[in-house]
Amino acid sequence: MIELKISEVAQSKGITTAYQLQKAMNIPPGMAARLWRGNMKMIGIETIDSLCEALDCEPADLIVRVKEKKTNGRSKK
Repeated sequence: MIELKISEVAQSKGITTAYQLQKAMNIPPGMAARLWRGNMKMIGIETIDSLCEALDCEPADLIVRVKEKKTNGRSKK
């Protein structure tokens, strides 16, 4: 499973709220809130680029792959 670490990276850069992220990226409030919560099923390359610009980071800083736990030989979802 892929997880976004946007709020963690932002906080390490001094951005502590979705509102501050919204202002740094010049995006709508709803999008900033979804990014902040990591509540995205899809994220575009341009959005990742804008995040990297606003947070002075690399794409790999924002995205992490977490292995799913297996039970009885099946992936747990």
